[in-house]
Amino acid sequence: MKKAFTLIELLVVVLIIGILAAIALPQYQKAVMKSRYATLKNLVESIAQAQQIYYLANGTYSNDFEELDVSMPGGYNASQSEPAKYVYDWGKCQTYSNSNSQQVVYCDNSKISMRYQVNVVSGIRACWVLGSKKVEDYPLQNEVCKNETGLAKKSGAATALDGTDYVRWSY
Repeated sequence: MKKAFTLIELLVVVLIIGILAAIALPQYQKAVMKSRYATLKNLVESIAQAQQIYYLANGTYSNDFEELDVSMPGGYNASQSEPAKYVYDWGKCQTYSNSNSQQVVYCDNSKISMRYQVNVVSGIRACWVLGSKKVEDYPLQNEVCKNETGLAKKSGAATALDGTDYVRWSY
């Protein structure tokens, strides 16, 4: 007598694997997004700290990454343009003086549609979700920002100077 699995038993196993994958995939995607966002955050915090050190030494902020005491990973310096820009295959980092003459540092990751920003003078930090003014359009990204900031709801939504819609979570 041959021993084998029946078609029903195989279908049940495939169904169970499918259900487990459906549960695990969103958690995996969220973990990847949190990791990429943490990389953004660490890079921006390093640049902001370098801006503060540069200010203490020179009495002004720099708009050139080459003048800052920070090691920028990979990418290339496009600081010939205003504002200063460092470009990567995944996005960009910039430092500039805003309309209130305060130095702002941010990095965008276009692969996850997120930005981390620090106002060097005021210390205000923000998690941005790029691409829409609606939280429901990017639920994973907004959940990462919500967890990062500890806020119950977004701080605002608008369109940036470059025409990009965004949701902002400031803290």
